[in-house]
Amino acid sequence: EESMSTYRAWYLSLAAFLLVAGRLPAQAQDEVPLKMIYAVWSDTAGAGSALKNLSKSARDQVEATAVLVKDKNGHVEVQQRQNKAGGSDRAMQASQVVDTVIARVSAPPPSAADSASAYASAPRRLSEKDYNKIMGMFGPGESALILMSPKPAMSEIERALGTGAQSNAEIVELEIQE
Repeated sequence: EESMSTYRAWYLSLAAFLLVAGRLPAQAQDEVPLKMIYAVWSDTAGAGSALKNLSKSARDQVEATAVLVKDKNGHVEVQQRQNKAGGSDRAMQASQVVDTVIARVSAPPPSAADSASAYASAPRRLSEKDYNKIMGMFGPGESALILMSPKPAMSEIERALGTGAQSNAEIVELEIQE
């Protein structure tokens, strides 16, 4: 099937990229670990509008972000994908985590075994339990927001996401594994 082979080629090149990127430089002890917020809305516009409505102070603390939409057939489309300007090690690390999550969440179910073996060799960013949790949250006709930020900023960002009309989001906060 055409789309599968195209997908697999893209997927394998991503896995190869992750392998080449390899281990990231060890974080300095004084650096606060990154956390991930994963929020899912029960419509296709919620994640995008929540991101747009984040306050500047909250947005300044976000290292990397992505907005995903899953159509009725279960295909995932990446609508927005941004990294903090400046290309710091943190932003690079955050960016890799986001791309890894996008690849996982976008994988069609039949290729779960492929993705598991490709991920076994890639740097681990989230636990398998966390992956299963976020895969289960995101259904057809929904939108998801992935935000990477240092831990102290999390409460402000979560408050920002939980206010207003779009507060029907299901939000989880996940640890990033080194």
